[in-house]
Amino acid sequence: MTAKTKAILVLFFAAEIVNATKVAVMQRRIDDLEGQRIIYAARSANWQDRAIQDEEVIDQLQTAADENALPDGLTKEYAGEFLCTAYCTEEYPHICGTGDGITASGRPIQADVTVAADQTLLPYGTVLYIEGVGIRVVQDKGAGVQGYHLDVAVDTHENALAWSGYGEHRVWIIKGE
Repeated sequence: MTAKTKAILVLFFAAEIVNATKVAVMQRRIDDLEGQRIIYAARSANWQDRAIQDEEVIDQLQTAADENALPDGLTKEYAGEFLCTAYCTEEYPHICGTGDGITASGRPIQADVTVAADQTLLPYGTVLYIEGVGIRVVQDKGAGVQGYHLDVAVDTHENALAWSGYGEHRVWIIKGE
C-alpha cells in the first residue's frame, strides 16, 4: 500500500468517525426533543382536563350564585364595587398580553373563567361572583390592574373590545367555610 493510499484511508476513517459522532449528537438531540414533546403534551392534556373540571365547577357555582343558593359550606362576602374591563385569550403577542396562553399564576388562561386582579386585594385562586358577569377565578394580574379593577378574560380580541360588561360591578368573594 502506498503512502498516498494510506493517507486517503486515514482521512476516510477520520471523516467517518467525525460523521458518526455528528450523527450520535444529532440523535441525542432528537431523543431529547421527543422527550420534551411528550412532557409538554402531557402537561397540555392535564391543563385541558383541569380546565374542563374548572368550567364544570364554575357552571355549578354560577347557577347557585345567580339563585342566591350556594351549596352547603360556601358563603359570599361582599368585596366592593370594581371597574371591570376585558382582555382576550388569543395566543399571539398583542395589546392584550404576551399571548403565551399562561397566566401570571402559571395556570392556562381560560375565557369565562380567568380574571386579573390586584394581588394586594385578591390573591390568586380567589373565587369571585361579579354581578352581571358571573363566577370567575383570580388567576392573572396586569400592570394596569390596580386597586378596585378587574380584567375579565374573554375568547377573542374582537369580543374584548366589544365586551358588554365594561363598567362598575358589585363583586362578592365566594368562600368555603
